[in-house]
Order: sequence, then C-alpha cells, then structure tokens
Amino acid sequence: MEQVGIVGLGLIGSSLGLALRRGARSPRVIGFDVSKESLHRAARVGAIDRSCGTLPELCRGSDVVIIATPVRAVIQLLPELAPHLAPNALLTDTGGTKREILRVAESILPRPLPFVGGHPLAGPLTAGVAEPSENLFNGTMYCLTTSPHTAEWAVEAAIALVETIGAQPHFVDADEHDGLLAGISHLPYFAAAALVNAVSGQSSWDEMGTMAAGGFRAASAPADSDPEVWADVATTNRENVIRQLDALIEYLTRLRGMIESGDERLRTELNRAQQVRKAWLARRS
Repeated sequence: MEQVGIVGLGLIGSSLGLALRRGARSPRVIGFDVSKESLHRAARVGAIDRSCGTLPELCRGSDVVIIATPVRAVIQLLPELAPHLAPNALLTDTGGTKREILRVAESILPRPLPFVGGHPLAGPLTAGVAEPSENLFNGTMYCLTTSPHTAEWAVEAAIALVETIGAQPHFVDADEHDGLLAGISHLPYFAAAALVNAVSGQSSWDEMGTMAAGGFRAASAPADSDPEVWADVATTNRENVIRQLDALIEYLTRLRGMIESGDERLRTELNRAQQVRKAWLARRS
C-alpha cells in the first residue's frame, strides 16, 4: 500500500488513519469528510497526511479506499466512488451490517469485484471513548465479507490492510454476520437505549440520576454511541434485530413473572447468567 483514502473521519476513520500511519513504512493517508470540523480534527491528531475536497481527488492514486461512515451513507457512496477508483484499487467499508452493502457493491461494481466488506469489532474499546487512537484495533477481530465474484487480489489486499492496523482478519458470510451481530452487538445497544429512556422518563429521574453509579454507567454505556449509526443498523438489519428484541422481551417477561410470583427458579436463572458470562470471558482471555 502506497496510498490509502478514507471517506469519513469520525472515531473509526481517524483511528484507521492513525493505525496506518504509525509504522516505519506507512502508506500516505488522505481523507475526505463532508464535515470540515472532522477534517480539521483528523489533520490535527495526525490521522491523515492531507485532506481532499472531492471524492475523485481521494480516489486518484489510492491503492485502498475505505468508507468509514454509517451504513446508509456507505450504500450511497458506493456508486459515487465506483467510477473514480484506480485500477486494482481495493474498495472496502467499516459498516455494522454487511448484507445490503454487499448487495449494492455486487450490483454496481465491475467483476471481478474490487470490494471486500469490513467491520472492525472494536466495540468494547470504543464505549465512552471520544478520541481516535492508533491502538484501537490492536488484537481485535476484523470481519471481512466477500462475494463469489470478489477478486482474489482484493481479498489479499484486505487481509494486508487488517493486519497492518494490528487486527485479526475473520472471514464471515454477510448474512451470517448480520444474524450473529444482531444478538451480540445490535441488541446491547437497543437494550441500553431502552434502559436509559425508560428510567429517565420517570418523574424521579433527577434523584435517580444523582444516585446512579457503576451499574447504571456500565449497562447504559452502549447508548453513548452515535444514534445515526444505530438507526442505519436497524434499517438494514431489521429482521434480525426484531428477532433478537423479541427474544429479550420474551425473557424479560419470564423474569418478571418469576419476580412477581416469588419463584425460587429466579436464583437459578441469575446464577446461569453469571456463569455463562464468566465462561465467555475466560475463553477470551
């Protein structure tokens, strides 16, 4: 990689720029964002070598073009970028859902496809973090999704990109990605948003907010994420998100019934949750 263009210079886009530029043989990183404030901030923290005023300018000479925006913006940008890509330039993204993005890429890009879908699973590191970091992706799983029509060189370029920023490539089918992430990424956000809105809508919220401590802070942390990102996730992964919300609502209803009736099985259910989480953490250590 000699030049990487990044479209969207929020937390993820700027962190990608910083991670790419930290090596001794780092590529030149250029950036584009509709927000002048984001462009200035990215330049100030050293995430880009220079900014671009147009998408064609960003594509010119770039070996890799990364769309680091909310999902619906990715879908809108794909046809705008396609005519301006350099020959054999990898086009990829960081969107939280993959099926719709891959479908659009297949419909508008030449074959073999120069596109590989991407999704860095850096969520646990980003909760509550406002500033970009060159270490954001270190040791994290980075999902990559391909089509049967994806060019082999594009796959190799995507792997090189992910490894350069310190992450681990993980290939997954787009439909499978969206189904799995609905439970472990999308549901936690909507559950946290529901928690915050349900509690803060009560007349005693001012007093509760004063008393709220670590438990509420931890449980509500996902709600601090960009609402636009999650509205796009819900729109482009509707069936899977609804399925997971239904599962949560059903289980909460069961818990409510146990609490209401004084059912001793409540202790068993709570203990099971504790043990499942401990086992999950042990596997990740």
